[in-house]
Amino acid sequence: MHNNFSSEIVIRVLQGVQTEEEMHLFLKWYRHSRENKEFFFQLKHLYELREGGLMPDEKEVEASWERLQEKLDKFPAGFSLPARAARDKRSFFSWVYISAAAIAVLLVVLSARLLQQPSQVEWMEVRTGPMSEPRSIFLPDGSHVRLNASSLLRFPEKFKKGPREVYLDGEAYFDVVEDKRNVFIVHTDKQQVNVLGTEFNVLGYASDPYTITTLVTGKVSLGIYDHNNELKEEIVMHPNQQVYFDRELHRTLLADVNSLEATSWLHGVYSFRDTPLEEIARRLEKVHGVNFVILEEALGEEAYTGKFFADQTLDETVDVLNFKGRFHFQSKGDTIFIREKK
Repeated sequence: MHNNFSSEIVIRVLQGVQTEEEMHLFLKWYRHSRENKEFFFQLKHLYELREGGLMPDEKEVEASWERLQEKLDKFPAGFSLPARAARDKRSFFSWVYISAAAIAVLLVVLSARLLQQPSQVEWMEVRTGPMSEPRSIFLPDGSHVRLNASSLLRFPEKFKKGPREVYLDGEAYFDVVEDKRNVFIVHTDKQQVNVLGTEFNVLGYASDPYTITTLVTGKVSLGIYDHNNELKEEIVMHPNQQVYFDRELHRTLLADVNSLEATSWLHGVYSFRDTPLEEIARRLEKVHGVNFVILEEALGEEAYTGKFFADQTLDETVDVLNFKGRFHFQSKGDTIFIREKK
């Protein structure tokens, strides 16, 4: 299937030492067929038993080994051998058998030590409230994150070998330290951003029906997932490009933008250009900690261009929204209803 793909790449991915190019080749091979996925997980199962500090008993090790052998006997389609191994397929099988056997032996040798020192990931959470100034966070690898108002960032206390994964509910600007061996992944609802080292902005509140990703420098791979968490689309982004992902309709739009406008919130400015009123209202909800309800669907779809400032009061923001005097506002608690004047 992929002429540049070789068996060594699978092992390098398991070890977390793959390059960006190797990761792209691996993902294409992995998604090519169910057989490829099953083959990979047979190897991954043995590897993670050691990595995670989970010690199987003899029956589990033996069962894992037998499942691996069965898959190797049915060599998966789409898996290209290295040039040297292609001349003698038995040499490849021997190489994989030895690799898996070495892992099994290591499980036995290190069993007592792993049981005494279980490996657990400690997770950290940082939350910001409404009207919050951007909060500066430095991750364990030195990457810098600026977290916007009403947002949550979850990340491990220490990154281990392999993918550097964080979880975002809200908006954040990422300046990621480059590490070609360990990809950096930002998880949001039904979306995953994969990078090695770059700067980008993610607007992904779980309460909103969309996610907006803007690339400032470098290159990122954006994965879109369906309701079953199956990858449906992969988009490679370049600087000053933005992907708008409608999570309800599962539609994406890639467009060229001015990244300075998308990241102006870092300087206390919220810029909108031809943006539906519904989307503007959702954005301002996070800033002021209120709920805007637009009572007419057509009104919410109208597009506007303008700027708001983080230090404005709620009344000042409402005045800017109503600069033409078209709207009637009614407040009930922390909810503001918007309708057009008759």
